Amino acid sequence: MNDNLKPGICSFCNETMSKRKMMNHINSCKAKLSYDSSSIEQNNYSYFTILIEGRYNPSYWIIAEVSSISSLKVIDQFLRDIWLECCGHLSAFSKNRNKISMNRRLYDVFSEITDFEYEYDFGSTTDLKLKVLSKTDLNKKFNIRILAMNLKPEIKCSVCQEKPAIGQCDICFEEILCEDCIKSHPCFEKEKETLISDIVNSPRSNVCGYMGPNKNLIKRFFPKDLPNIF
Repeated sequence: MNDNLKPGICSFCNETMSKRKMMNHINSCKAKLSYDSSSIEQNNYSYFTILIEGRYNPSYWIIAEVSSISSLKVIDQFLRDIWLECCGHLSAFSKNRNKISMNRRLYDVFSEITDFEYEYDFGSTTDLKLKVLSKTDLNKKFNIRILAMNLKPEIKCSVCQEKPAIGQCDICFEEILCEDCIKSHPCFEKEKETLISDIVNSPRSNVCGYMGPNKNLIKRFFPKDLPNIF
């Protein structure tokens, strides 16, 4: 399937649709318009709508709204919280291999470029790319919120290549297994127990022991209830 057709869910109306359709939907979502119009704020604040996706696996994607006065450090922490943090690794933003300071404000960065890259962990690296889709003014005040996000991709078992995998072997780190193939996996037969890490909705799933986000921590990024997508 074309990666632009991989489905996601709107954080406001809970409709599911492809990434391509979602980028158009968020501008006219009635639930979002109603939610934003209910604000009691009197001032307008500027925001950038940004598409964030796996650089080499764009099945993982987020459409987020970020305050124009936020620094890249805010996005860095957001990415760690929602997708990446496992061991406190270093990270960096760059454009054409030229690093961008995390202290720079978004309005300053986006006055020069509209897309850039991000790396988390310079050993077992997770690579992302970010692109500005639009700019808008709202009478709501926040740093960052998720407008839409991909549904958890279905990954096939690496042994039978038919059934959906439920996790990765924690001993050999080589096989992503379905429930049936776990039982005949050599590591299971040797250890006489199942040591499997869950597959989570992140481009860093099963890398360097990443186990998924703290759901209580990431609730603040969603305007309504936390969707069941992790």
